[in-house]
Amino acid sequence: MFLSLIFIYSLVFSNSGVYPIKSACIQFPELCISKGLSRAFSQILTGNFEKAISLNPYSLRIFIFFGLQLWLRLFFSILYFKFSLKRIIITDIFISLLIFIYVFAPFFVKLYHVLF
Repeated sequence: MFLSLIFIYSLVFSNSGVYPIKSACIQFPELCISKGLSRAFSQILTGNFEKAISLNPYSLRIFIFFGLQLWLRLFFSILYFKFSLKRIIITDIFISLLIFIYVFAPFFVKLYHVLF
């Protein structure tokens, strides 16, 4: 549900350019690796990939992560309801964790450099 809301939010506000949720970059500029992410998601949803990457260089990989997670939630939910196996849940967690670490590694590196 939450993942769908991210895509809907980006699509709804893509034409107006005014986003009701303000960026955390205003309060924490030293952690500002996510600057322009909402606008970049909107650009991706409208097919303007170059503009999205110019707004945030990590936007495409993060967008793909959320898209994959949406499909993985659907896929593993179907498997779970069909087979109800603990192994399916563990596989889902493992795959999602690996993708998460890969996609958000630059954020962790930036946070580490800011804090230490």
